[in-house]
Amino acid sequence: MASTNRFDSRLALFLAPLAAAASLALVGCAADDVTTLGDEDAVAAEGAAGLGLGARGADVRKVYEYLRRYGYFQNAELAEHYPDWTPAVSREPADPELFDEALEEGVRLYQAQQGLPVTGIVDAETHRIMQMPRCSHPDYYDPPSVVPTLDIENPYTHFGGTWSSTALSYKFANYTSDFAQASVRSAIESALFSWTSISSFSFSEVSSGENISFGFYTGSHGCTGGAFDGSSGVLAHAYSPGSGLGGDVHFDDAESWSSAFLETVALHEVGHALGLGHSTVSNATMYAYYTGTDTQLEDDDRAGIWSRYASYASPSGCGSLNAGQGLSAEQSVWSCDGRFQLKYQSDGNLVLYMGSSPLWATGTNGAGGDRVLMQEDGNLVIYNASGHPVWATNTPGTSNRYANLAVQNDGNVVLYRTGGGVAWASNTCCH
Repeated sequence: MASTNRFDSRLALFLAPLAAAASLALVGCAADDVTTLGDEDAVAAEGAAGLGLGARGADVRKVYEYLRRYGYFQNAELAEHYPDWTPAVSREPADPELFDEALEEGVRLYQAQQGLPVTGIVDAETHRIMQMPRCSHPDYYDPPSVVPTLDIENPYTHFGGTWSSTALSYKFANYTSDFAQASVRSAIESALFSWTSISSFSFSEVSSGENISFGFYTGSHGCTGGAFDGSSGVLAHAYSPGSGLGGDVHFDDAESWSSAFLETVALHEVGHALGLGHSTVSNATMYAYYTGTDTQLEDDDRAGIWSRYASYASPSGCGSLNAGQGLSAEQSVWSCDGRFQLKYQSDGNLVLYMGSSPLWATGTNGAGGDRVLMQEDGNLVIYNASGHPVWATNTPGTSNRYANLAVQNDGNVVLYRTGGGVAWASNTCCH
């Protein structure tokens, strides 16, 4: 069983103002409303801004305890719950109330991990980030332990293993009473669909034997070390890919849920359930810190999931790119009569040819494109290897879900909605 009753197999959002850093509590997720931080919490570490080498006092200790909490210094609780974990900094400060070279190293590694300017000083921006809600998962933990570095090659990270198949099943174990069951289902399914749209994953609902179970629970609910603690504490947790509890996502039913907020949290947690860790990119879904309601995956989220799984299936047969299919360099889709070729060239240009004559092109040659995806959301997109869109038909939407792109025998390339109707066309008819 890859992910069982161990806290190390779960990631979760945790409201962690710097003032609370001295109280290590390995308990899942963030408070339900980040706008409710009161003055006591907001000003607790106000004096920490601008701390650097040679500083001394209680504010220095708060910084040390905060970094210790998230894996930068020796921590017996982390060592117990996370196999193979080692602190990011190999040496301990001689005095936790003295800002010495060891603490400076921890601050520098922290800044690198959060995508901040690496100064080694707890400046205003570093202090601001430390006050935000974040995941309780320790930084620089990607078993087996990574070697901490200031030169982070990829912003995204991995978490646990991967699924052996990208065709996954899910089940709703129960629901919250905060709003309608249909809306709960819609919010979570939208989160699943977002990951489906940019990867080779597909999800189907089942009544038993599921890979991923979504449920709402309170208090102790059968997860060793993972009891929910009531309103404004734990919000949710997710398990890494595997059998048993692997992939499952639990939400704290003591919180006050809304549809948009649930989708935001589910989007993050599903990323963990698929095997993604945290990103250093602040606007990414997989960033460790919660920054507000956001239901859109970003470039680094796309690059992260592509680093673990294929982004699309190759087309088969003639004439079309179906939802979930795509093209890499020098791959083509031909009209069924063989006269027209839609080719994704190695220069990054998607071109429709009639014989050797180009009829239409995206004009993206030299723009760094890496792949073409016919997404499940109905958008045809050229992406570069970093997950940034280079060109798109700009046709995403519920009405276009599971659309397909047809290379017709009349020389027209048409994106058809599932229920009929044209969402986009190259307007190259008729030949």
